[in-house]
Amino acid sequence: MRYIMAGGGTGGHIIPALNIAKALRKVDEEAEFIFVGTKRGLETSLVPKAGFQLKLIEAKPWKGFKAVFALFKGVLKSLSIIKTFKPNALIGTGGYVSAHAILAAAMSGVPIFLQEQNSYPGLATRFGSIFARKVFLGFDEAKKYLWRKKFAIHTGNPITPMEMSEDKSSCRERFGLSPSLPTVLLTGGSQGSSPLNTMMRLMIEEVGFPQKCQLLWQCGKRDFEDLRNWLTEREEHVKILDFIDDMWSAYRASDLVVCRAGAITLAEIAAAGLPAIIVPYPYAAGNHQSKNAMVFAEKGAAIVIEQRELTPKILYETIDGLLRNKEKLDAMSKAMLEIAKPNASQVIAEFIYAEIRGDSEEG
Repeated sequence: MRYIMAGGGTGGHIIPALNIAKALRKVDEEAEFIFVGTKRGLETSLVPKAGFQLKLIEAKPWKGFKAVFALFKGVLKSLSIIKTFKPNALIGTGGYVSAHAILAAAMSGVPIFLQEQNSYPGLATRFGSIFARKVFLGFDEAKKYLWRKKFAIHTGNPITPMEMSEDKSSCRERFGLSPSLPTVLLTGGSQGSSPLNTMMRLMIEEVGFPQKCQLLWQCGKRDFEDLRNWLTEREEHVKILDFIDDMWSAYRASDLVVCRAGAITLAEIAAAGLPAIIVPYPYAAGNHQSKNAMVFAEKGAAIVIEQRELTPKILYETIDGLLRNKEKLDAMSKAMLEIAKPNASQVIAEFIYAEIRGDSEEG
C-alpha cells in the first residue's frame, strides 16, 4: 500500500507521523511512503534522517492574503503528488501544512485518517475531521470539539517504543549521576525552555536545591553555554546537557520530572510512569497545553503550576515536598501508568491497514 504522511512544523506533529509510518511498515511489508512538509519545518531534517522521502509544498499559517495564495499553491502541489503517487491513504498529523494535503486528498477521493495529539484539537484536525474516516485521539477530551464525533477513537499518542532494559541505578550512572540519589529531570523539550531554565537557575541561586537529591537538566542549545558557565563550582549534584538523545534512559533514571505539557512529552512520561510537575507553555494555540496538563492533574498523575504563578520558592517547595513523600510519588506513578497507551502507534497502524486493505479487496 502507498501512504502520504502530512504533518509538520514542529516535532509534536512530525514525530507522531514518523512513528505511525514505522508501525505501518511492520504490518505492511510492501508499504511505500511520501511525507509532505514545508521547507521551514523540522521535517526537513527529521524525515530524511528516518529514511523517508519528503516532498515540499507551499504552506503558511492561515492569516492574511498571502496565506490564501499559499493555500492555493499548496493544494495544487498536493494534488500533483497524489496524481503521481496514487496513495491508498493520507494520514494527517497536524500543523497547517496538513490542511493543504487533506483538502487535496478529499478532492481526489483518497481515504483520510487523522491523528490529533492534544486535548484541544488544532484547526487542521477540526477542519479535516469533516472528511476523515477516522480521527485517532491522543486525549479522549478532544472528541467534543469535533463535528463528526462518532468517527473519533481514543488511541493515545504514537510515541517512540520504550527501551528501558537497564535499571534505575545504571541509567543514572550513564548520565554521570550518583546511582543512589533521588533524581529530578528538568526538560523543556528537545529545544529547551528558557522560562523553565531561568526558574531553576533562580531557585538554585535564591533557595538552593533540595538536599540528598540530584538534577538531570536538559536545557536546550540556546541556553547551554550560559548555564554551564554559571553552574561551574555551584552545584555538584547537577548534570546539565543541551540535548538528551535517549530520553527513555533519562525517564528511567528519574523519580520526578519538571516539564511542559506538550502532548508527546506527556505520553512518554505516562508510559514511563514518571510523576510530574507540569508548567504549561502559556502561549500555545487554544491554550492546549494547559488543557493537556489538567487532564493529568485531574487523574492524580501530576501537579500543574501555571507559568505566571511559578516562583523559585514554589518550585523548591513542590519538588522537595514530593521527594519527601514516597507514598504520593508512588500514587502519581500509578496514575501515570493508568493513563498510558504505549501501543498507540501499533493500534493506529493496524486499523489503517485493515481499513484500506478492505477497500482493496472490495475493489
